[in-house]
Amino acid sequence: MALNMEYFHDFLDKQLDLLEKACQAEQSISHDALAQLSPRGLRSSGLAWSNLSISRWYTGLGGKPIVELVPDGADLTSRGVQIVDLKTGDIVVIEEQIPKRQSKSYAHPSGVSGVVIRNSRQKITVALDINKINSIHDTSKRMLLIKIGNDAPYRRMIRTITDVKSTAEENLSGIMKISFGVSEHTPPEMILDGFEFLDENLNEDQKEAVLFALGAENIALIHGPPGTGKTHTLIEIIRQSVARGIRVLVCGPSNISVDNLADKLAQFRIPMIRLGHPARLLPTVLSNSLDVVIQDSDSGALVRDIRKEMDEKLILVKKARIVTERRQIWENIRELRIDYRTREKKCTDEILNTSKIVLATLHGAGSHLIKEQKFEVVIIDESGQALEAQSWIPLVKASKCILAGDHLQLGPTIPKSDANLQPLGSSLFERLIRLHGPAIKKSLSLQYRMNRVIMQYPSTALYQSSLKAASQVQNHLLSDLNGVEKTDDTQEPLVYWDTQGGFFRENASNIDESNPAVHMLHKNESKSNSMEAALCNLHLRSLIKSGVQSKDIAIITPYSAQVTAISERARQDYPDLEIGTVDGFQGREKEAVILSLVRSNDHGETGFLADERRLNVAMTRPRRHLCVIGDSETIGRGSHYLKNWIEFLEEHADLRYPDPSLFYTSK
Repeated sequence: MALNMEYFHDFLDKQLDLLEKACQAEQSISHDALAQLSPRGLRSSGLAWSNLSISRWYTGLGGKPIVELVPDGADLTSRGVQIVDLKTGDIVVIEEQIPKRQSKSYAHPSGVSGVVIRNSRQKITVALDINKINSIHDTSKRMLLIKIGNDAPYRRMIRTITDVKSTAEENLSGIMKISFGVSEHTPPEMILDGFEFLDENLNEDQKEAVLFALGAENIALIHGPPGTGKTHTLIEIIRQSVARGIRVLVCGPSNISVDNLADKLAQFRIPMIRLGHPARLLPTVLSNSLDVVIQDSDSGALVRDIRKEMDEKLILVKKARIVTERRQIWENIRELRIDYRTREKKCTDEILNTSKIVLATLHGAGSHLIKEQKFEVVIIDESGQALEAQSWIPLVKASKCILAGDHLQLGPTIPKSDANLQPLGSSLFERLIRLHGPAIKKSLSLQYRMNRVIMQYPSTALYQSSLKAASQVQNHLLSDLNGVEKTDDTQEPLVYWDTQGGFFRENASNIDESNPAVHMLHKNESKSNSMEAALCNLHLRSLIKSGVQSKDIAIITPYSAQVTAISERARQDYPDLEIGTVDGFQGREKEAVILSLVRSNDHGETGFLADERRLNVAMTRPRRHLCVIGDSETIGRGSHYLKNWIEFLEEHADLRYPDPSLFYTSK
């Protein structure tokens, strides 16, 4: 049933209100932590890194000054080396470290702001704001780096939704009209005369999805449950679009989601550009990154010359000892930067205008680099993981969109898990299905990942028993792999260690609740279970002893504290072993997965496990072997979904009951 413009404005007003609250929450948490914690407290909380030295200056894309910071040698060699929680894209402030000022508040850092380009134990690389750069010129000084809240993504979403809201009814695109119920969705004609598939290996579901997407006038959704070949389907759609002279903007909520598509597209030698800093990209797609293409182009030669001159000026800054001399050099650098950006923009525009495909994250699609660029089609992969406001950033650039994802896996991340912000956490993908029903999507059903026993419960519980295992995977086991012996573990696709009985209780949090700032940073306190960690180690060693390679195994858990507990036991012996949270493993797969559920208590509290989508991700990562470790008494009381899952495991898995005494002697 079509809705009216009043709904359109009301919905967007609510989104704007929630985005403002999320932005304020991000700023508040960062501000309060910086205000209440001492420099030592900031370091112990992973929000600051001290005793840094400037090792190198150079010029990056857009004329941005880049600085490399290295920790003091003593920090590198000591057991207590600082580990700061920095990711590419984080906002930081760098300022001179002042000794013996332990009580100083950093709520309003006075140094130079910048964006982290890369971070390792040996080096942090930051792109700086040129307007205040001369305040950290002295390479002989010790520097303090402080991580601050990043509200830029929220500001970009707010601007986008504001622009959408201000669009007059007569100027609404077809995408907008269908998305807000102003117009009904009309299923496309599926017959295309003379159509030939470029990839003949596509199955019938995938072929139907390709035709559905290409034939849609404004919007098409492709629902791809785990292992069903959604990426292959999208590659065919992109190739077919380009062959028809259609210009495509390809997006995803994360760099890895975009790089996976770029990596597979590269083999077809279609002109494409990957936006984003090279440090954030997979090595296999670097040759298509804008930075690299500019450097290798003929028109980029003059740009390179100006960058070289700027780098030479930066070297002079290090040598200058007089303040007025340093200021003059910085003024020269600013003038060069203006010329640099003008020439770089011309070069960039030339490259982008000739590219058939542009790839970027959803936020990257709001970059000034493609502000004036137009596309016929926007494709968003993993759109079920994106906030709706994120999706609109690229959608305003085209008249047609193809959204691919799975709304039954983990959805968008809610800032700080604030219950008041839950409505913000819906994706456009999920809302379109609710609004227009199944006619707006095509679903893939043949999966190429899981043994049919591993697949059975998620298929029944969430996908209306629609998933089918391809013949080549339906019965595959670890024992089928080269060099793997046939054992009780390697010949079982599904193992359940039931830890009921009180010996495997979850551990209490060791967070210092007396410090409000620390408590605020750890508001969603993590859980661990040391006995389950030991059992994970026992099962892991059994698999490896039978010949399974550690690189083919992952241990996952809903809780970051349990990741730490498991890592302490296994990481040193098996560096190729992957250990991580369920959330971080979405979109991944391994031959064998060990899943630690952690929760075991007298109250039946299951926390994160109550989210059906999180468990769906967890149980669909393995190909040949899934080992579940958990307390059936606790888990089975959590929800109807969890109760049914435990009953399924008890009936279909190889059910085992651990002897606690084993873990005190096992290696």
